[in-house]
Amino acid sequence: MRWGRSRRFAVSALLATGLSVGCILSPQPDPPGANIVASASPGAGDVAVVGGAGAVPAGASVRTQDADDGSFAGGEASDTGAFVLVVPSAPGHTLLVTYTVFEDGEWRKSPAREVVVDRYDPSPDPLAEDDGDYASPFAPGARASGGLDSSLLVGPPVAGFARLWCYDECVQAGVRVIIANQDRGEVTEIIHTGGAFEQSVRASIGDVLLVFAVLAEFPTQTSSLVRLVVPAP
Repeated sequence: MRWGRSRRFAVSALLATGLSVGCILSPQPDPPGANIVASASPGAGDVAVVGGAGAVPAGASVRTQDADDGSFAGGEASDTGAFVLVVPSAPGHTLLVTYTVFEDGEWRKSPAREVVVDRYDPSPDPLAEDDGDYASPFAPGARASGGLDSSLLVGPPVAGFARLWCYDECVQAGVRVIIANQDRGEVTEIIHTGGAFEQSVRASIGDVLLVFAVLAEFPTQTSSLVRLVVPAP
């Protein structure tokens, strides 16, 4: 009996040691990167959550959850670590973004990164100088010189690329313009230097492109979301 108890104690000790070593060898992953932004469509009831290249590990399973009402969405990151998710939410809500990876025979979930959905102001004056902390940019194609409505257009793909364009002053100069392909999970970011807007991105017929602008100096401040579907020739 004494030998049996000693043996059970030894086995328990080995298991405890193994678990301890496992914890040392299997640390929790880093949280998602800081290059994650969210943009809402006024009145549409959902929000695009976009992570740029390297936001999470390539191919990771990504999830975003609304901390205010519990709604969630999930998807898979591209081979660059970018991702595009659309979740039911609203301006002012806080989103929790996590990812899960399979390493060394086990699933590991990252800590959450919090992303606050910008309280989008749909009526900025494109001719006014407004550098306030909460000044949202206007979306590409949403405005033109003098406040007239304009349009952001997308053409059929040619050699695997679709061209987007709109007229002069259809987006504020100096903002980051994000073009997220919802179907591919690919994200393109550029700094708009002013004047006419034009950019080509990898896309196929029927792909959904989500386009919005972000203030460079206030990266949580985003424009409303423009949705485009890549047409057939």
